[in-house]
Amino acid sequence: MAILDRTVRRVLDRMRLVVRPSATAARQGGHRSPFKASGVEFADHRPYVSGDDVRHIDWKAFARHGHLVLRQFEEERDAFVHVLLDVTGSMSRGAPPKIEVARTLAGAFVYVGMRQFDRARVIPFADELDDRPLAIRGPQDLPQLERFLGDSEAAGPTFFDEAIRQLAARGLPRGLVVVISDFMAPDGWEDGFRRLGAMGHELRVIHVRCQEDLEPAWRGELELRDAETDERVRLRVNDALLKRYRAEVQRHLEAVRESCRKTGGWFQDVDVSMATDAQLLRIFGAPRLRSAAGAR
Repeated sequence: MAILDRTVRRVLDRMRLVVRPSATAARQGGHRSPFKASGVEFADHRPYVSGDDVRHIDWKAFARHGHLVLRQFEEERDAFVHVLLDVTGSMSRGAPPKIEVARTLAGAFVYVGMRQFDRARVIPFADELDDRPLAIRGPQDLPQLERFLGDSEAAGPTFFDEAIRQLAARGLPRGLVVVISDFMAPDGWEDGFRRLGAMGHELRVIHVRCQEDLEPAWRGELELRDAETDERVRLRVNDALLKRYRAEVQRHLEAVRESCRKTGGWFQDVDVSMATDAQLLRIFGAPRLRSAAGAR
């Protein structure tokens, strides 16, 4: 079955990405994206980060909600869209498996990025970067994207910071970086996010989760195997242990969310049990959907 079938593409055709100007470059030449409006227009809000231009703070929104947010404006800009796809062993869990949902979301970002900016690629990672990142330049590359994503199997451990080091060494053009993962590895995320921010990228983080991540069906004397490292441990699983496990997972995920926020990034949870169109609306957002319709 196609990862981006006709129904999914119809939903995506109505959506757009809003990328802050610091992560883009002025559009060169005569090409205009079908999603772009002429001139400069209000596009979206994002959280205020220390060092931002205070002239763009939306004080009316602050009065309503008590949070500092910046008004973002859209103009004729070019941006690279880089989608980092977690293909480690833990992504095989869930019903449907997290890797299946992650493939669809990765394809969605690449598809919208290709239509809007003509520059999008997907880069699988585990303990290191995949040596074969796929660049998408137009509709003619969609069959190749489908095959590439379909071949991305979940296996191996996660070393995110090392993958980002390799990415920096290769010279990643500044743009929007989307990280899609279950974030079950215990560390490396904060350093990786910080490195991406220092490189001038805008960061969007998609947490793909399943019920088993927080509510595993474990009871009694068990031998547990780490899905990524293959390490094994024998223990007795009871309610008290599961309570501590849930608290630790929540603490870890909150730390990932906070490290994303510190770099000015945007964090979103997506559950594998959600319908595909609901997942896409959750990520791209109804305001962006309306903006896309108005910009045609």
